[in-house]
Amino acid sequence: MKKVFLFSVICASLAACDGEKKSDVIVQQCGDYTVEITLDETGDKINAVLNGDAVELTNVVAASGAKFDGVLNDTAVTLWNKGEMWTMILDDDMIVECVAK
Repeated sequence: MKKVFLFSVICASLAACDGEKKSDVIVQQCGDYTVEITLDETGDKINAVLNGDAVELTNVVAASGAKFDGVLNDTAVTLWNKGEMWTMILDDDMIVECVAK
């Protein structure tokens, strides 16, 4: 049930960004990073491309929202979605707010 809710929240965020779903890719600008996010059908993982580098992130427990962790080129990457807002965290200490692109 939690996975269905999580996937619904992410899909609603995608639809809210554009009013009409044109693709399955969410594009965010997170500081100097252009982040392209593709959702997995189960909500267990996402595939992200950060400035051209691909990384697979796995769903982890979060107090609120949907949180995904992975590693890209020895850098810990977290993408966290709450409603329409995305946040990127690098190496657990660099927090970057994202805006829809």
